[in-house]
Amino acid sequence: MFDSQKIDQYFIPEQRHPESAHKKHPSRQKIMRFIKMALPAFAALLIGLLIIIPTLKKDMNDVAADLITPKKGELEKFHMEKGIFYITDYKNIVNNFNADTLDETEAGSKIIKMTNPQGTLPSANGKQTTINAPIGFYDQNTKMLTLQNGVTLIYNDNLTTKTEEMFFDFNINKAYGLKPITTHSDSIDVKAQGFEYFKDKDILVYKGKTHITIQDNNQEGGF
Repeated sequence: MFDSQKIDQYFIPEQRHPESAHKKHPSRQKIMRFIKMALPAFAALLIGLLIIIPTLKKDMNDVAADLITPKKGELEKFHMEKGIFYITDYKNIVNNFNADTLDETEAGSKIIKMTNPQGTLPSANGKQTTINAPIGFYDQNTKMLTLQNGVTLIYNDNLTTKTEEMFFDFNINKAYGLKPITTHSDSIDVKAQGFEYFKDKDILVYKGKTHITIQDNNQEGGF
């Protein structure tokens, strides 16, 4: 007798080669297997990027801020346009100076360069002495003011003194000049080799060889 199932195996491919049913699409199965294995890893990568990217952005912002923000211990040079600079003397009296520019010579030096400084110094008798010059330097460490390139000191509103350079020590409220000076008022003209001005006593003293011209009676004297 013929076995019909054995005969059918010759005409039905799956029954003729049963193992072929498992090998019908081997490449597709490998791809699906790879996708199933890769999906968790890809999802983990996405989650990691979502966590890292904001942190990287913050870090980049921090780097940019670090480039423009001084670190601890680093200093920036002081600068001011059209400013007022206040100097307090040893008696806690405030003397103010207007200037076109105020610049620290070096960061942290506390030496201020002033362009066109114009200062007002309260005098002991209640009046004011004004000072102006093209260039000035104030050392906050020593409380010493240096004015250069042509200094004008107007004493008690009626006595004008001019010299090339003047120093003012706010530790003792004393101004002095070591270069020739000229002084002019309605009644007197003076030429001298130097001067001293004592702010607390409101006294102006001429130093060295001095020539005085008195305008009232046209008498001249020198000493």
